[in-house]
Amino acid sequence: MKNLHLLAISVGMSIGSAAMAEPSVTLYGILDGGVSVSKLQHQSAKVQMTNGNWLSNRWGLMGQEDLGGGNSVFFKLEQGFNLSNGSEATAGKAFNRETALGLSGEWGKLGLGRFGGLSSDCGTFSILGGAAYSTSFSTIGNMYGAFYLTDRYNNSVAYVTPDFVGLQGHLMYSNGTDSDEEKWSQNSHYYGAGLTYNKDKLSVDVIYELLDHKGAVDQDKTRLLNLGASYDFGAFKLFGAYEYAQHAALPGIEFAEEKMSEAYNAGKANNYHAFSLSTSVKAFGGDLMVQGQYVFGKNKNSGKLEEGWDKKFNAYSIGAGYLYNFSKRTLVYVQGAWGKANKALNLAPGLSGWNTSLGVMHRF
Repeated sequence: MKNLHLLAISVGMSIGSAAMAEPSVTLYGILDGGVSVSKLQHQSAKVQMTNGNWLSNRWGLMGQEDLGGGNSVFFKLEQGFNLSNGSEATAGKAFNRETALGLSGEWGKLGLGRFGGLSSDCGTFSILGGAAYSTSFSTIGNMYGAFYLTDRYNNSVAYVTPDFVGLQGHLMYSNGTDSDEEKWSQNSHYYGAGLTYNKDKLSVDVIYELLDHKGAVDQDKTRLLNLGASYDFGAFKLFGAYEYAQHAALPGIEFAEEKMSEAYNAGKANNYHAFSLSTSVKAFGGDLMVQGQYVFGKNKNSGKLEEGWDKKFNAYSIGAGYLYNFSKRTLVYVQGAWGKANKALNLAPGLSGWNTSLGVMHRF
């Protein structure tokens, strides 16, 4: 009987250990939709249903498995979509927002797949900070109106160091930001390195990134330096961010005319400085955020600019948003922004005008 009793205990412990070692998988998502009214320079006012105003619409699967010894394997598969019509946010990709497989332990975290660059404000490995709502709501009023922020890149590897008293290092590399079908010298690469410090009420991030554009014709390397910080004063939280962009495309706009795009977004492109200052405060049971941006710079393609095309540019904008949580998973938001672009940035619509939106977001 004693042996049978010991056998039963041993089997029970084995079953319990096996159950603890079972991998966990989570289905999650965000639904965000609202109505927006906007008026851009040289365009008629528009009333539209808009998607992902506060957070982009998405669904995904993520999970991890304990490998023992403090190590684990993790994965994340995330698809973006448009709530208004059910279409893919990026056509042709089953999981366009992120695909990541990695390992983590006391030695840090290593990830492989497709995910956002360090300053992209997208996904698992982004460390962009220094703004109350960063890239939410409209380009007029958020960081896209002044900053060159990196994108999601294919064929990527990322590593995050262990936490050393609040300090962490971040490295990322893409062997082909779009495809990895050519030899190394012809693939377009991304390189990123950053440091973050999070201790008590202070958060700081420093990011250096390089895009070599090897697959592009007549385009210099883009170099980016981003600095961000925030401090929680209790009654309110203050944010600040700065970027120096070298040989970068203009922020926030696209040119319909090919010659103008080649002059401003190719070759040596543009050098500029961007700034953001913002705050968030608890108000009327919700969160009130105010954010402003400013950018100024100069185009470096002197020989490509035609008569009437400005060499210098600047733009400024201010936006405000208010969030009210009905529950842990559902909130309502209202937002408004105004901006003005000058000289070269005024050659294409996008940064001059105003917008406002009202909507609902639900998590599952």
